[in-house]
Amino acid sequence: LADKLASVGVAVGALHGGKSQAVRTRTLAMFKASSTAALVATDVAARGIHVDGVSLVVHVDAPTDHKDYLHRAGRTARAGEAGVVVTLATSKQQTAVRGLTSRAGVYPKFVDVRPHHAELVSITGSKEPSGIAYIAPVEAKSDFGGARRRPRPGQDQRRRRPR
Repeated sequence: LADKLASVGVAVGALHGGKSQAVRTRTLAMFKASSTAALVATDVAARGIHVDGVSLVVHVDAPTDHKDYLHRAGRTARAGEAGVVVTLATSKQQTAVRGLTSRAGVYPKFVDVRPHHAELVSITGSKEPSGIAYIAPVEAKSDFGGARRRPRPGQDQRRRRPR
């Protein structure tokens, strides 16, 4: 999803388990500093994240557990601030989402939308992407990171098995 957003010009960061801690820290710092407009995160990667001023959370895949729903939605409306939570669901998923939100004590308004629908634009504050691919800054790898390996002995220093 982050790659698709970036390909149309959305400045986006991604957090998931496949990224090193250093990259996750840098990505989160960029989002906090508003260098990126969006942050795509897995549930595990998003645990414990605190970012002030998050006004919109979009559930691309609705969680199955109501506590996970509340945790994700809780990224908005911190410290008395207002926030909007959007859950994308197909017609077939609506019954499950209604049950999920009901168990969470949330009774949302369901709206059938298509791209560029006026209510979707209003809720999300969406605007037309630039169409110019966003290239996330890449952190150079340090010579000092990771485990150190001992140099391999040269051909003449290798141990040989007795014959």
